[in-house]
Amino acid sequence: MEAVIRALAGLLLAGLLAQDPAPQVVPGEPTEKSWPISGPATAEDGAELNLRARRVERRWDPNASRFVETLSEQAYLRAVVTVKNKWFEGTLSAGVPGRYSITLASDDAVLYSERAALGAINPTFTRSIEDVKTVEEIKKKAEAFLDEIERIAERRGGTPQERENYSKRVNAVEAKLREMEKESDLTGTVHVLRDMLFQIRNAQVWGEGPGPKQAANDPVRTRKNVFMNDALTIESLRKTLAKIDEIISAEITVSTSLILERLIAQAKKDDHRREAARAAARSASKLAEAAPVQDANLGPVLDRAASPTTDPDDVRTQLRVVAQPHLVP
Repeated sequence: MEAVIRALAGLLLAGLLAQDPAPQVVPGEPTEKSWPISGPATAEDGAELNLRARRVERRWDPNASRFVETLSEQAYLRAVVTVKNKWFEGTLSAGVPGRYSITLASDDAVLYSERAALGAINPTFTRSIEDVKTVEEIKKKAEAFLDEIERIAERRGGTPQERENYSKRVNAVEAKLREMEKESDLTGTVHVLRDMLFQIRNAQVWGEGPGPKQAANDPVRTRKNVFMNDALTIESLRKTLAKIDEIISAEITVSTSLILERLIAQAKKDDHRREAARAAARSASKLAEAAPVQDANLGPVLDRAASPTTDPDDVRTQLRVVAQPHLVP
């Protein structure tokens, strides 16, 4: 399989790089509160330009069993920068580390737009190892909540106090996800679980009473009208939970490979930046090892990304090839 990856990378190298001009923006050393960034600007000295960065996020497409990448409406960083000698230097407020779509524009036109890796990536990959454990814990609690919903539906309701206690327990789990979302690049996995817990928290099983209900003769697991989304059933949510290990493992592949691809591209010939990218690749390897489902293609490519002897353009293409099967084209 590794030979196949190398062959595909070789075939795609020229085409991919021809479509992908060298990065123009230059991210500086990030701090806890700010991300310095600079780059070329074809405008007159003293001109004020708008620098914008929107976080690249993912959503899981259950029909395709792949991720769709989108630009966040909430993680939207902005700054006004001034041009000097065809160059700008600016500072964005620190956000969640990861990939961002960067746009430099005047009031009348976009000068250029590209994607860049911003923020402290090493700690992000390291912290994501703990995120894998958190997701496993949340998965088990969600399974227990579905068991509880099933029991409540079978006895046709519960007391107000039971409902209040139940809501508090679900809210506590949702709070863990919100905390994870603040720092993690595993956005697709987070959203799958958040959507599921929303349905679990609002399960329509508390006030049924003793009388008959539509589809009451159906098995509880397959009975509709249990959740806010009428198409969902307890059984369908169980099937989604059964795929969580697969989902987070695929997202680890996408996240690590595409962030590293940007770091390597941004490093260019700067030795310090190249070493930083190699260090990030080593951290990514540890995260890959923590994935519940191992990706046999990812590890070897991360090893090459961490090696000082690997050709940067070659490994960038290999990283893209590894990520592509997990993304909707």
